Amino acid sequence: MHDLLAAFILGTVQGLTEFLPVSSSGHLVLLQGFFGERWLGDILFDVSVHLGTTLAVLIFFHKEILGLIRGIMPGTYRRDQSWIIGCILITTAVTGAIGVLFRGHFEAMFSLPSLVAAMLLVTGFLTFATDRKKSAGKPYGQIRARDALTIGLFQAFAIIPGISRSGSTIFAGVFSGMDRTWAASYSFIASIPAILGAAVLEWGGEVRPVTPEHLIGALSSCIVGLISLKFLVWTLRKHNFFIFSVYCWIAGTLYLAAHFLGGF
Repeated sequence: MHDLLAAFILGTVQGLTEFLPVSSSGHLVLLQGFFGERWLGDILFDVSVHLGTTLAVLIFFHKEILGLIRGIMPGTYRRDQSWIIGCILITTAVTGAIGVLFRGHFEAMFSLPSLVAAMLLVTGFLTFATDRKKSAGKPYGQIRARDALTIGLFQAFAIIPGISRSGSTIFAGVFSGMDRTWAASYSFIASIPAILGAAVLEWGGEVRPVTPEHLIGALSSCIVGLISLKFLVWTLRKHNFFIFSVYCWIAGTLYLAAHFLGGF
């Protein structure tokens, strides 16, 4: 029963923080000690909750994704849709190359909670800057190759625990001149191959039985992910993105204070 509850809580945290700009990896690292060593080596559980959040993206942006697919099909071909897919491939390639080349360095950072807390402060500044930036409102489909490259670099930067993938990529999109909600849509649709690729890389082909904990984790991450996606889009439209900055600054500062004063 304890493991089922832990799986539900971890899946919920994954679904909530994967999309909100507060860093899912950072929060999971900081929560590891609370649930014990049993969860640290369960690669299949990590893959399960990531598949859950990926399913949430597919459901939430299903119209946009179907539009992209139809845009490259014979008879319904659209140049702007095919161009967006090409840009997503650029973003994914940049992130993947950096992730593979520096995998060892990134993995070592997950054992440094104080670094995670410091990176939460950085995430706070990124979201604050996004909220304050006056978007140029670049029309749909007019993303440039260099914009896709920049977003890919920021997505790779977000492999560092404590740096939010959604916060950093939306920041990159907005500062490239994209409308906030369009930047968010691109960010999350482009995350699909990145998240799936990271999950496969983390899994490494290991064959293990699926347990109720894996299913509960995946289901809770998917359901909560859908809710958090809706909330995120609302905050972007209402220009309330700064609330995530405040949260990251408070969380990062409190943990750093506890670490240096109490030795945690």
